[in-house]
Amino acid sequence: MIDFNKTEKLHNETADLIRKERLKDALEKMKRLAEEASDWNLRSELENMTETYNRMLEFMLQDMADPCRNLMYHNLTEKALILNDRFYRAINLIFSSTIYYKTLRENLKYPHLRNLHDTVQWATDMAQKEGNGHLTELQSTLFKVLWTSDIWSPSEREAMGKLLTVLPDKVTAMCVSGVTMGFLDMYDPQKYLFLFDAYEHPAAIVNQRAVVGIALGCLMHDNRMRRGEHDIYMRVFDMEKRNDFKKELQYAQMQILRSRETEKISKFMNEEFMPEMLKSPLLKRDKTGLDSLAIEDGMNPEWEKWIESKDVQNKMNIMNHLYSTGADVHMASFANMKNFPFFREISNWFLPFDSEHPDISPVTQDKQPSWLEQMRELFENSEFCDSDCYSLYLFMSSLSQNTQQMMGFQLPTIDEEMREKLREMYAQKNQREYQCKKYAQNIYRFYKLFSHRHEFTDIFKEETNLQFCDLLLPLLQEKGHLKEMAQFLLSQKHYEEAEQIYATLAHETEPTAETAQKRGFCMQQMKQYEEAIINYEEAELISPGNLWTLTHLAQCYSSVENDEKAAQYYLMAEAIAPDDLSLQLQTGNSLAKMGDYEEAFKRFFKVHYLDEKNGSVWRAIAWYSLLAGKKEQAERFYRMIEENGCNENDLLNIGHMHWLNGHYKQAIKYYRDCQQKVGEETFQEMMMADEDNLLCTDMQVTDIPLILDLVKMA
Repeated sequence: MIDFNKTEKLHNETADLIRKERLKDALEKMKRLAEEASDWNLRSELENMTETYNRMLEFMLQDMADPCRNLMYHNLTEKALILNDRFYRAINLIFSSTIYYKTLRENLKYPHLRNLHDTVQWATDMAQKEGNGHLTELQSTLFKVLWTSDIWSPSEREAMGKLLTVLPDKVTAMCVSGVTMGFLDMYDPQKYLFLFDAYEHPAAIVNQRAVVGIALGCLMHDNRMRRGEHDIYMRVFDMEKRNDFKKELQYAQMQILRSRETEKISKFMNEEFMPEMLKSPLLKRDKTGLDSLAIEDGMNPEWEKWIESKDVQNKMNIMNHLYSTGADVHMASFANMKNFPFFREISNWFLPFDSEHPDISPVTQDKQPSWLEQMRELFENSEFCDSDCYSLYLFMSSLSQNTQQMMGFQLPTIDEEMREKLREMYAQKNQREYQCKKYAQNIYRFYKLFSHRHEFTDIFKEETNLQFCDLLLPLLQEKGHLKEMAQFLLSQKHYEEAEQIYATLAHETEPTAETAQKRGFCMQQMKQYEEAIINYEEAELISPGNLWTLTHLAQCYSSVENDEKAAQYYLMAEAIAPDDLSLQLQTGNSLAKMGDYEEAFKRFFKVHYLDEKNGSVWRAIAWYSLLAGKKEQAERFYRMIEENGCNENDLLNIGHMHWLNGHYKQAIKYYRDCQQKVGEETFQEMMMADEDNLLCTDMQVTDIPLILDLVKMA
């Protein structure tokens, strides 16, 4: 019995040797794969490749000049990588139980599906038949054949190109999806070139799937493409002249980047938004029937109170923002609707929505409520992706007749006027962007929800920023796109990626204060404070006196413990915004760190006067009073803090206060309470962190070890 782990390891080791340009070692290792495969054609290719390489080496020993040697070596390494993949595929074809190889074995049972040229002819004949029934079979079969097809020859790609012109648009769209999934599973230059061919198709449902496939394919196989696949690079070079393609690739990139945030959005929907909505008084059940006896007309004040509450408003604002930025807010709602048998068929995850599909058409037949037919109009003009439309139809069909009728009564009737308005809205949409967004969501749902998803490499778990892909990088350097992408990454807290794009903008465009600020902010969030300071100072040079820049410069200098510089910038900021209490507090803190307690207390007490309940200023006054030797003042404010609830730092500091006042038993009590909150190790670290400050007071050098032992005894 073959050892799959050993085979996979052998395949990966061979690929590594080829990439390290140790071709002879790689060919020798590949022979061990050939022993496991039963494909004599592949073995013959390996023998010919080995013989060709050996002959090339012999010519070199004879000092024979060969201007084509480098090109020949490059071609051999590329062919070796592909042959290595094909050996691995041949072995898995015999033994693997994954859905990919099960599907491939099933396809090989039919003569017209064994050879791509024969499949193209069969599909051409099927497309000419009348009626819609055969199209479902055609879509599913073509997807599965193209997904599992072997490495293509140029003639097979040419045949597939002709097929693009004879199939209905929705079938052609499925072909593009099949080729995309096949390319993601196994690198094949001809399949990737086919996606560029498919982009020339006039239908948005086809060309936008091609764009998304081109983007995802580059993310998956950029390392292979970097080796210099000449035909692919030439095709991309040609596309650099196409503004339409560049714009649409950039839009696809944004959709792929947004997909990374879907899990966070779904978590927000499930754990915060929906639970809050379920608190609505409108959902309260009337158990007695008395509530229905309304005393007066009008809105219930309780409803308005709930709607106007801070929690509801915050969550509604978040939802509005998500909608306005094009986020995928539907994943959470539809995830549990992917368990129907319909979604066990892999091709159905990529189907363009069609209300005539055999698996859902019974829902719209006359025997069902008429309102379900009206939903087709809504679905075809909605923001739902194809997969979610199928989910909702299947869910509706699973409900009882009574439930369907009850739901139907609550929906508005779609008359001809409303239908016309829906059609107008649909016509006004940018169809290319609309299809791109829906298709990207289809693919995301497949990788996250398909029952066999563990058998696929989840591309959305990997790096999804095309800015790091050499092949497509020249198509993505438009200034407006870079700004949009950087701002999105910044808003989603992907600081490292955002900073790299801001760095590109800084080097390739005229320096601006905004770019320097944002680059500095990214550095600050990554705790690279020295680099952040450089960028903030550049922003200050370009646009002097900016309050935001000054405060962030001060924060960074404080983080690198340059208190003098921090105070300098806080004072400059304070001069611009003297009434900003938060700034007063930070400036006072910075001055106090320098030992200028008099100026610091002026600011602290100003804040305290204007905001008596501000716990932050209580803590600042208490701590620095302790360090300044103002023990009574420190005790007064620590008493205020204690009355309003202490955290672990408060307990520690109150312990310090009692120790410095000579109240050792009381001090040990607070130290012990602190240790119980944070644990012994953390407590010791907190004590040692305060050592330098405390030694500037009346505390002795030996006090801290004694305190630690006394707390242990207690």
